Amino acid sequence: MHYCATCDGAFYRDKQLVAVGGGNSAVQESLFLTKFASHIDMLVRGDSLRASEVLQEELGRHSDKITVHFNTTTDEIVGENGKVIKVIGTDKTTGRKVEYPTDGVFVFIGLFPNTQFLKSSGIELDEFGFINTDERLMTNLPGVFAAGDVRHGATMQIASASGEGATAALMIRHYLKEHDKLEP
Repeated sequence: MHYCATCDGAFYRDKQLVAVGGGNSAVQESLFLTKFASHIDMLVRGDSLRASEVLQEELGRHSDKITVHFNTTTDEIVGENGKVIKVIGTDKTTGRKVEYPTDGVFVFIGLFPNTQFLKSSGIELDEFGFINTDERLMTNLPGVFAAGDVRHGATMQIASASGEGATAALMIRHYLKEHDKLEP
């Protein structure tokens, strides 16, 4: 089971995959997986995609490699000898169990940043709850910086988050030095 198509997609050249989710991340990652996989069954628990219209249009251009299954839950990921062999779900419209043979599963659900505690802080968040920053990683509140997956525009990669953390620390040091000179 995987959570990053960029990280693990190449392991599935000419293999059949299942992608779970129906939002922007699920569609973007599934589209990326078409570079490797022979076919992708995309399981969406709702009756429509939540992804942007642009991504949905792009997904439509890949219907030969991606089949979208709406109203389908993901109930069980079944493995044998240490390898995934199928996903069992439920077709919510009929109540029947459905099975999707697969060589791997990519899960792209629940991407909400843990920033709810900032809503009344005055720190500007985008429409999805990610923290807006400038090029120095500073928020709209002077002296408050953000880095990593909670930041708008983050790549959602641990290496990038670590790098941003180091950059934010340097920017904080620079900010404090600048303001130390201004203070009597």
